[in-house]
Amino acid sequence: MRRNFAIALVLGSLAGAGWAEPVFAAPTVLTREEWGADDALLLSTTEEPKSAEQQVPADEGNGIAERVKQCQEAQRLYPQEFKVERTVRENTKGEKLRWPQSYSYNVRLLVVHHTAMIIRDDPRSPLERVRALYQYHAGSLGWGDIGYHYLIDEDGTIYEGRAGGANVVGGHAYCANVGTLGIALLGNFELEEPSQIQILSLQWLLKDLAVRYGLDPRRSITFHGESKEVIVGHRDIVHTACPGYFLAGVLEQVRQHVASGTVSARVSFPPPIGKNYTDRTNDRRSTRLQSLNLRPAEPTLTPLTDTKLAVRPGGQVQVSLLFRAGGTVVQRRSRIASVTRSSNRIGIWQQLGDENLRVRQELLLPRMLHEGEVETLRLRFQAPTEPGVYSVDIGPVTFLLNADGRRTRSPSGEPVSMTFSPSDNVNIPTPGAQRSARSSTSFVSSVPSVASPLIRIRLSTRENGATACSAYDLVYLKRLYRGAITCSAVEGKATLINELPIEDYLAGLSEEPDTEPYEKQRAFAIAARSYAAFYLDSEHRKFPGMPYDGDDSPARFQADEGIAFERDNVRWARAVRSTLGQVLTKDGQIVKTPYFSSDDGRTRTPAENGWTNFPFEDIFASKPDPWCKGLPMAGHGVGMSGCGAKAQAKEGKNAEQILQYYYPGTKIEEL
Repeated sequence: MRRNFAIALVLGSLAGAGWAEPVFAAPTVLTREEWGADDALLLSTTEEPKSAEQQVPADEGNGIAERVKQCQEAQRLYPQEFKVERTVRENTKGEKLRWPQSYSYNVRLLVVHHTAMIIRDDPRSPLERVRALYQYHAGSLGWGDIGYHYLIDEDGTIYEGRAGGANVVGGHAYCANVGTLGIALLGNFELEEPSQIQILSLQWLLKDLAVRYGLDPRRSITFHGESKEVIVGHRDIVHTACPGYFLAGVLEQVRQHVASGTVSARVSFPPPIGKNYTDRTNDRRSTRLQSLNLRPAEPTLTPLTDTKLAVRPGGQVQVSLLFRAGGTVVQRRSRIASVTRSSNRIGIWQQLGDENLRVRQELLLPRMLHEGEVETLRLRFQAPTEPGVYSVDIGPVTFLLNADGRRTRSPSGEPVSMTFSPSDNVNIPTPGAQRSARSSTSFVSSVPSVASPLIRIRLSTRENGATACSAYDLVYLKRLYRGAITCSAVEGKATLINELPIEDYLAGLSEEPDTEPYEKQRAFAIAARSYAAFYLDSEHRKFPGMPYDGDDSPARFQADEGIAFERDNVRWARAVRSTLGQVLTKDGQIVKTPYFSSDDGRTRTPAENGWTNFPFEDIFASKPDPWCKGLPMAGHGVGMSGCGAKAQAKEGKNAEQILQYYYPGTKIEEL
């Protein structure tokens, strides 16, 4: 159905042109049906379908061989960012799709392109050119659909692109199709400027998509290990000239207009390119077409969790691996890896659906995978009851189990039952888990654990002082945080509360981003968990009499940004997972573990801050902090400093050594 959006504005005169742009009454969005997309091209033929990463516009042709290597490395380092939620292989009539429709768990980047086809002297109408581009992608290249999610012509009309609806994976950016949307403007903007109306429609569409997918154009994210703006040009993520000189030159203006909501604002284009410029679009297209014959990669198996695992004798830990199919279909329950162990007393189970099957000598694939598809494999190891270091080899991956500490009282013969949420791609507590300040935890493939203590966090930074809960969109907030979101009246104000497992909460703490060393992140994960867990005890309430345990404001408790931070800082989530359930204790009690940013060369005591009757005050005697000498004081100065922890991590010290320096006399134990 065609959609018209009433945005009334009149554009001023074009600079130096002496005439006015026409009135831009509204961007028109045409559905595939309205612009005449031939859905017969979606259906399977006898031709071999291209893989998802081969389906990219032909302007992308620079550095193919090197780019393939970089993509393979990205897939190895950031496998979660290539995982799709589901794949649809047939239409509603049961007809096989030529290009199966895979769906991203979420959309994280909006990528702007040009089609690299000059429109200045093209006699065809915009509609004819869109249909021709669709025929080229879907038919001539054999993809089975157009690679872009949206197209915008020079008159500002927006065309629906890739079939499949929200979150469908397109084919617009090599190695960056999952979790992104591609928007292409008709034209070759190496040689010609987009029209102002085209830019206005782009700004409107970017704003609409940002709202629809919960994106904040003002912030950056981490994508494949690099910091990126939410709105990017094609060349910001792939080595290419796209979206062309003139469009790339105004993208920062576009980004600012979208972020501020001024989508009717015009842009100023950069000066023309010099006369010696040579357009090499066709050369890149030829190279790209030759690359379509690249041989698919071999199957791979990579760990998603740490391979060095700490566990009590007789205790259990859960690990995850990512299996990626190569160039052929892999059938369900195929043997995909051999399994060997250093001791036959090591128990191994594999989660297959609702079952936990004991593993003997091989690992099985839970479901059939087509070319290039991936599957997360979940295993649980049980250590022998005798202390020691043990190994488990799963194909090329070796896990080391360090069984140390008190023996587990009643090691069970098989894993605890767990449920799995495809939408979150994490294990979640079994229904009926009780809220407690102390309960056993287990290692899991993502962040939450079975029977993980629940914590209630007030989302004060999301509140606006309203007295009625109707002032808040709880449905929207539930997309930003794990667990449950509720609103209730507290002291005459509508108060937002997020209740969730403490491990989920820690994953969203925005205090140690992925720019920090990993061992520093691990140290802070343990300290932050200890601090939060201390206040779960009814005798140590941070906010006595209130229906919450903590606050998302760092001034009042701990900085919490929820799912967005967890998603954009995968190494921090890994640090939380690797220390799962670990807290600092003394004499069997959880230690309240303050920490801060920087000092001037020594830490402070609680007494210096006027903190009376501070628990285990002897731990927090002032100590030298030479790594921070010369820096200004930032924070209260008690406990662990961020500057000192960072420097020690860079010196090669691990989290345990860092914690022992700042919190001497404590032990690391499980909740």
